Amino acid sequence: MCIYVVAMHGLCNRLSWLCGLYSYNLHKGCSNPDCKVYLKWEPTKMCNGHYSELFKNMDKLVIVKNDNEVPPNIKRYAGQHSVPNVFKMFKIQINSEMEAAIFGLLNFNDNIELKAQQFISKNFKKNTIGMHIRRTDHVGLAKKFNNFTSDEYFYKIIDNEIRRDKNVMFFLAADNRKTQDIYLKKYPQNIIVWKLINKPKDSFRHTTLEDAGMDLCLLSHCKRVEGSFHSSFSRIALMLNINRRGAYKDADAELNKYVFRGYKYKK
Repeated sequence: MCIYVVAMHGLCNRLSWLCGLYSYNLHKGCSNPDCKVYLKWEPTKMCNGHYSELFKNMDKLVIVKNDNEVPPNIKRYAGQHSVPNVFKMFKIQINSEMEAAIFGLLNFNDNIELKAQQFISKNFKKNTIGMHIRRTDHVGLAKKFNNFTSDEYFYKIIDNEIRRDKNVMFFLAADNRKTQDIYLKKYPQNIIVWKLINKPKDSFRHTTLEDAGMDLCLLSHCKRVEGSFHSSFSRIALMLNINRRGAYKDADAELNKYVFRGYKYKK
């Protein structure tokens, strides 16, 4: 079958929506070479760039600019959902191992991967742990659902790791300069960042889409990822990391511990 996916809201909400619907289309087993997934991805203040700036095109994915480029009578899906909830729409239950594998459909483009490899060779050590700390507009929502991840939570992780290995390195992905400054000042020998954040003018986000993509890519290369609860960015960073490591059997434990506190997959 052919479907039309309209990506909305923030980067990772869009990626979840796309991967869920694209993988469902694969699940249906469409062997017709004319079967396509059409994608409309318009940059907005919530997502200040395009899918193709970060990722390679997926097989049978056709990127369009408007509805007129999509053949008539194709089912249109506009919105946002996590991958499990996309499948739930179709009355299919998946587990976290399957979800991690689904995000393996995403492949960073050559520009992003080259920059990531150059950064890794210069700055990463064998024991480099990824850390995503989400703040800005996320704080109120996370607190509302009693799912806010405090600085003290991250300090405890860092301090424990330093006691085990004083040379441990943390790659910090943050969404604002204030958070970067706090951690770089507190742990100057153990924290690295892709670049210092300078918020673009007239932008809702503090980072460009390319810089957010670089953070995602670099987190995927870390030994493991420590994320912010209730953050879709942390969730996808962890999925990409699990997929790159092939650690699918640990997906349940890692997701439940680091991303959505108290949430358990039902197998």
